[in-house]
Amino acid sequence: MGLGSCYCFDRHREADHRYEKIFYTIVRDLADRDPEMKRVLVDAVKNDGSLKSTVDIVQQWHKLVMEPLGKLSGSTAGTVLIVIEVDKSGGVETRRHLLRILAGKLQDQAIPQITELPPNFCILVTSRPLHDIDDELKGAQHIQQLSIDDISLKVAERDVRAYVSQELKGLSDIQDRDVTVLARTVDGLFEWARLTCGYIKEPLPGLHPIDCFNAVTSRDPGERKNLCMA
Repeated sequence: MGLGSCYCFDRHREADHRYEKIFYTIVRDLADRDPEMKRVLVDAVKNDGSLKSTVDIVQQWHKLVMEPLGKLSGSTAGTVLIVIEVDKSGGVETRRHLLRILAGKLQDQAIPQITELPPNFCILVTSRPLHDIDDELKGAQHIQQLSIDDISLKVAERDVRAYVSQELKGLSDIQDRDVTVLARTVDGLFEWARLTCGYIKEPLPGLHPIDCFNAVTSRDPGERKNLCMA
């Protein structure tokens, strides 16, 4: 499986209207990874100049995603993963069309539904449990819902270990056994793992990465506090 695109929102930048650019960004990412996708996308924009500036995400979905993908020869190998974070995409009104696209509930029969994506395309939607998102997506046969609370600690630790291993790669002080210890220490919490890796990679003046590692994995709360506050 390869990551085709990852689109996240920032609630502090809602004035940027990032939700209006979602499918522009996704297809650009796909085009950067696949020359044939780039070719059909260029043809689409060349034939309809309005696609360069439209903020209508339903039109973007139709003309920039589904039609170009339908013209691919099938050369894209393997599973293509697209990650979309929806809960920070503005308010209820701004994400309504996006949710209907993801739920396969577009009312215009001329526009392909999400279920008509090529079979090797997979979309991972992440969100906090918000009512409008749950109401729009629940019951869709093509959507498999999973709560983070349902993920076992063993699986979470495995994924965190892979993340930590990648983040700390190149630090000579940190060995494989240290990565395993750190993955267990954060209890499967990715946000804690992210903050911890950042602290280890960029230690405070006078400290080395291994000092920071020892601080965050110490069983002594006093030692953790003293070293982290240095």
